[in-house]
Amino acid sequence: MKKLQNKLAALIAIAFFVSGIFGLLAPTQTLAAKANSKQTVGYVNRQQVFASYPGIQDLVNRIQTLRDEAQKDFDTNAKDLPAADKQAYSDKLARQEAQREDELMKPVGDKIEASIKAVAGKKGLTAVVDAAAVVYGGNDITADVIARVKQ
Repeated sequence: MKKLQNKLAALIAIAFFVSGIFGLLAPTQTLAAKANSKQTVGYVNRQQVFASYPGIQDLVNRIQTLRDEAQKDFDTNAKDLPAADKQAYSDKLARQEAQREDELMKPVGDKIEASIKAVAGKKGLTAVVDAAAVVYGGNDITADVIARVKQ
């Protein structure tokens, strides 16, 4: 069942990585097209915003409970299965667990994205990137986004 937990962790990491990559790549064409015009670029530390999200620890605990339940399910129902069936069952549980986690985390991600957009609009920013992508310059809006998320 450790495989199930590893798969779940990998799926979550991939989901955050992919959403981060798409979030970073999506504005690239727009930024390139407007390279000659005056722009105001902001940046936000998404990890810090996520960690500051109200009730996030409760969600993390709920996800851990779901993982524990999936582990018990696997231990109970897969112990006598052949190796191939165990793997298929593990994959099924991993998919179900990832879907449940997505359902729990989607409202968090949606609220964070809406808060980033609102703060950017209020500050007149034409682009916002993740703080990890910033090499030089830009306006840090992390504190403002955290304040808005907590409203």
